[in-house]
Amino acid sequence: MDDELAANFMAVTGADENIARQLLDMANGDLPQAVLLYYETDEEEDEAMAKRLQEEMYAETATTSDGIRAPIARTTEVLVEPSYGGIGGGVGDGFGGGADAIYEQLRRRQQRQPAPANPFSQARLADLFRPPYDLMERCSWEEARAMGKAEKRWILANLQDMSDFLCQALNRDIWKDRAIRELVRENFVFLQFSREDPEAQSYVQYYLPGGQDENPDNYPHVAIVDPRTGEQVKVWSERPFPSAASFHAQLAEFLDRYSLDSTRKNPVQTGKARQPARDVERMTEEEMLEMALQNSLETSGSGSAGGGGGGVGVGSGTESRPSLQDPDELTKGETETEETEETEEVSESSAAFARIASDRPHEEPANGPSTTRIQFRHPTGRVIRRFAADDRVLRIYEWLKAEPLEGKDGLEFELKVVPQGHDLLEDLDKTIEEAGLKQATVMIEFIE
Repeated sequence: MDDELAANFMAVTGADENIARQLLDMANGDLPQAVLLYYETDEEEDEAMAKRLQEEMYAETATTSDGIRAPIARTTEVLVEPSYGGIGGGVGDGFGGGADAIYEQLRRRQQRQPAPANPFSQARLADLFRPPYDLMERCSWEEARAMGKAEKRWILANLQDMSDFLCQALNRDIWKDRAIRELVRENFVFLQFSREDPEAQSYVQYYLPGGQDENPDNYPHVAIVDPRTGEQVKVWSERPFPSAASFHAQLAEFLDRYSLDSTRKNPVQTGKARQPARDVERMTEEEMLEMALQNSLETSGSGSAGGGGGGVGVGSGTESRPSLQDPDELTKGETETEETEETEEVSESSAAFARIASDRPHEEPANGPSTTRIQFRHPTGRVIRRFAADDRVLRIYEWLKAEPLEGKDGLEFELKVVPQGHDLLEDLDKTIEEAGLKQATVMIEFIE
């Protein structure tokens, strides 16, 4: 029996380890079913019940307050055949028959008594783990983004794995907490869906690619997404999930550091995000050939000193897929001069942007194997543009500065890859292919 299942059972019910393991065995390892069995099962054993009923019968014949013994109440019982001695018993085996008669009387007596009210009935238990429907928005992913942009609220997404009890425990411990509910209702568009739900596929495709949704270490999964850019800015996927008080404090800290106000600049990532492993079983033949070529080039370039530490990892199973990384952690510096360094970085970025030519318009190349299309999203819509794969990233900036979007002439802008949020200003000298922009989506953020 899994020790983690037993520990979760004891945390929910307060029962000891023996009861936990017995009920988990009865439920074939199904934790929610075992919890139901615990609360629905009579707590008294047969022997204890018999003793209690016997004491009650004796109590009924006790003396009254005036010292006079109460009269014996008339009873009507069904006699058991003296020849029946229980299973395997014979004629004249009076002990077996007498015992059966006593237990039969106890059973009938129990049936006549009203069943005690059980506050942990199945209905009560179902209510404890019911999804927070009053907190959830009933809409698609795109509708949630539109709502978030219009109302200036972040998107808070909870992806549930229904086979994981810790995911269901969020409904009881997190989403029913009053302080958390008030914070979420005021500042977030809250979505909750099961990973098997068709409506969850858009989210899984964007933020859990390569089979990461099948990694049990990525659950419980809660994330905050910027509705304007689609960038995932914070993720909770650790086990165990933070307590209600800790989660509320982290939400409050996030709202203090981040803003949807266009006049405020949000924290930027200073660390390098870890590359997720790619599952070979899910790759197409073309992707496998491309990966083999890339690994071959990295191996030949590194020689015998080591190989390709910066490449994309390969996974053949759930165990090889790393758990998710919180993008917000990459924005938190450890030095006391963080604000000074950030100011210097902004100045350097502005200087680098100013050096980009604004008189070099771009002409789309003809469609071919050496070209790729890039989708550019901006606050008023999107643009799809074709570039040569060996064009430098600088060419994209030159195109947007020479042919600005309507009403954005002369404004400084940032180009960030969706969903990673990587700033392309750091990759000006890389080719589009080297920067991983083939068939990519890039968000245009204007600094006004």
